[in-house]
Amino acid sequence: MLGMHRDAKGAKASFEFLRIVETADGLVYLAQPGGKPPTPFKLSELAKDRVVFANPEHDFPKRILYMLREKQLCARVEGDGEAAEEWCWNAKK
Repeated sequence: MLGMHRDAKGAKASFEFLRIVETADGLVYLAQPGGKPPTPFKLSELAKDRVVFANPEHDFPKRILYMLREKQLCARVEGDGEAAEEWCWNAKK
């Protein structure tokens, strides 16, 4: 899977390339914010409506989650403690 995320607030914008690849160790999410070298997050949970990738050695985020909530797809990044960011997208009718 290949993807791209972009945030824009006023004159400030950021982007991230991402991909999910299959390795000898299983599925790995590769995050490349701002075009930096990829940071790997290994698959740690797979359920019907939720997938979690984790890299406990990374500063932030340590976990990347994708969840289906009724008619929304949500992505969440988490660190230790309360640090988290979340984005949700509504399904088109």
